[in-house]
Amino acid sequence: MRRRKGAPWFQDVVQRRRFEGGARDAYEIQTNSTGRRTRDCVTYKVKVPVPEYETRTITITLSNTFTKILDSVIADGPVESPHRFDEHRLCIWYPSDPPELRWVASDGLLKLITHARVHLFKEAYWRETGEWLGPEAPHRPNSKEDA
Repeated sequence: MRRRKGAPWFQDVVQRRRFEGGARDAYEIQTNSTGRRTRDCVTYKVKVPVPEYETRTITITLSNTFTKILDSVIADGPVESPHRFDEHRLCIWYPSDPPELRWVASDGLLKLITHARVHLFKEAYWRETGEWLGPEAPHRPNSKEDA
């Protein structure tokens, strides 16, 4: 079904397939949309292997507006981390990071999943060693603006 003029992005099959790209080839993905209006959301639930650690399930939520807007990336499993907003929402990048260090909608779903996998590996490593791999931005726990 081709998106009608003025409809949310998830209704445009071509745009949605382009966004999902190779993610469906790489992972088993469950998709859900709460509706077809712009105030609704789209969720992707994905089991991702974390190298050297347990497989985790992430839930990615995007607003179903005219463009793709990331609402959250949530992970199951252990929640101890210096880079979470609450017990489950991952703080994967700093909003003022340049585009090459963070995810933007044009990167697609596969790259977002990759960001989450890398973050989950860093968290697991931190829980094991107390060391965070890679750079860290200023961080205020439980602050949504640091997404």
